[in-house]
Amino acid sequence: MRILLIAPDLESKFKKSPKGFNIPYPIMFSTCGLQLLAALTPEEYYVRIVDETVNERVPYDEHWDLVGITMMTTQSSRGYVIADKFREKGVKVVIGGYHASVLPEEALQHCDAVCVGEGERVWQNILNDAAHVKLNGIYKCDELIPLCEAPWPKRTLVRDKRFGLKNFIQTSRGCPKHCSFCSIIKFFGNTYRTRPVEDVINEIKYLKKTHQLKWNYVFFSDDNICGNPQYAKELFKALIPLKIRWGSQCSISIAQDEELLALAKKSGCVALAIGFESVSDSSLEQANKNAGTVEGYKEAIRKIHEHKIAIFGLFIFGFDTDDKNVFADVKSFVEDNYLEYAMFSVLTPLPGTKFFDEFKADNRLIHTNWSDYDFQHVVFKPNNMTAQELQDGRYNTAKSIHSWRSILHRVLGAKTNLIFPLTMNWAMRRLYKHLPRI
Repeated sequence: MRILLIAPDLESKFKKSPKGFNIPYPIMFSTCGLQLLAALTPEEYYVRIVDETVNERVPYDEHWDLVGITMMTTQSSRGYVIADKFREKGVKVVIGGYHASVLPEEALQHCDAVCVGEGERVWQNILNDAAHVKLNGIYKCDELIPLCEAPWPKRTLVRDKRFGLKNFIQTSRGCPKHCSFCSIIKFFGNTYRTRPVEDVINEIKYLKKTHQLKWNYVFFSDDNICGNPQYAKELFKALIPLKIRWGSQCSISIAQDEELLALAKKSGCVALAIGFESVSDSSLEQANKNAGTVEGYKEAIRKIHEHKIAIFGLFIFGFDTDDKNVFADVKSFVEDNYLEYAMFSVLTPLPGTKFFDEFKADNRLIHTNWSDYDFQHVVFKPNNMTAQELQDGRYNTAKSIHSWRSILHRVLGAKTNLIFPLTMNWAMRRLYKHLPRI
């Protein structure tokens, strides 16, 4: 059986500017879920992975017995187009990922089967049914897989030159937080699961031995690598002898545990992406962000910087308490606290989240054109400004934070490391230089 696994394009991200600059927004992350499914596929089957987000072409004219498509919400419109084209050719199609998991009946209009939730438990059933030409309906993962049973991704099926962070490794799934805007809990359940530390270490050693570990750097693709502090300490201690460099996503609460923070640095941590979300305590309350207060943020940043760990701050504009002053407030916070890198999103009520249900009930959704649910377009009616003011405010803040004055002030002022933050800021500066205003 010939199997094609596809990550659809992010339509609104890959429009070319008038100058022809092709925006490379998502190319840093590889197709983790598809590589896991490929690893679970019997060796006698031929598997190919195509990622449209890095301009790989979908081979419609080749023979395929089964096509699998994984989609975030913003990819779903494009994903449905791809699925429809293959079905017109008589090819069986299965769709999975977050969007299909929360709206399976919608997805089923474009495919023969929908995988709801994690795919590891049901993938073999899907393959068996596809082989017997009886693929039909919804395949739901009724129990979450223990991560001791999770396979290693089949990295050989992607082109490493296309991904800056191909060296991803997952040590956990889920997050112990309950942020109102977040989709993680809906997909992974209200759990936080960890892999055996020994398995993680063995995977890293294998990547080093087979010369797959580029630049001796690992990106841990966890939603919160310190979600279980005791596990994180055990992991970091085991990483020390490997002498790698690494980065990940993490809660600001890491700064409350001096031992954990020191072990992170000693084990090779060079950067952490931290979701601050807002610099307003009332907005943090609306987001159900229970990681502390804005004043607490400042002290936590100082502690992390003392350990020479760079911070990539993530912020959201559009909470109900936000007005037009929020943009200047966040910009000042980023620069005053020397955050080496910052990324700004607009509040996006993804289907399946608390915000989506609330905004829909209050008739505040502007539309459900899923391709615009990309954290850049405003798709709801804000409370204290117009949708266009929110749209323009996010764009202008993002563009201004990538001026050379701001970049050098933040990166040099943090006194952590130079190369990685400067490279990231330069890339985003180049993007905003050419990115057309929405």
